[in-house]
Amino acid sequence: MKRCSIIFHSVCGNNYLIAGAFQEALQEEGFDARLYNVKDEDLHIWSNKLESANDFYEEINNLPTANYETLVKSDLVILGSPTYFGNVSAEMKRFMDESSVYFYDGTLSGKYFGCFTSCSQIEGGGTLCLQSMIHYAQHMGMIHVPLGMQVQHIDPYQPPAGIMHHSGKESSIRPSSQLGSAVVYYSRLFAKKMLLV
Repeated sequence: MKRCSIIFHSVCGNNYLIAGAFQEALQEEGFDARLYNVKDEDLHIWSNKLESANDFYEEINNLPTANYETLVKSDLVILGSPTYFGNVSAEMKRFMDESSVYFYDGTLSGKYFGCFTSCSQIEGGGTLCLQSMIHYAQHMGMIHVPLGMQVQHIDPYQPPAGIMHHSGKESSIRPSSQLGSAVVYYSRLFAKKMLLV
């Protein structure tokens, strides 16, 4: 069974919900799909400032934290990050940067890769955040599986690079069933690419 590690950073819970949708869809496709968060020492601060950050605070904190063995043991890596100023969060950037120990020896070469993000508005830089994660994966030798334009018949707001959710100013707009259908579609693409179907 192919192992998929869904490694994400979530403050207000939207990326947690998307990660859970990926886990369910990938398990349906025959993957051993596991959820991991990245280290966030400030999550408790955000939970006191934003109401939406309280909704899934306990669930996120109870997940195992990703480490670099998580990457090595995976056949498929899916990263998810909030979009901050057209880039990944500091917590996701730290996780990616610290995995540079595998850059020169090519340990992650040949592993499949996908990504998702949650951003406050449609033009809020979400595609740039996805590109940042893809840029990282390609430098590590991973094989990016794009979502492609074919998903437009399901959700016309999805970019070809990966899944993007628009959460609104307070990050309180939760992922829709339409976005869930796009996640299922993306999961089938991974299964097809990795010859599981």
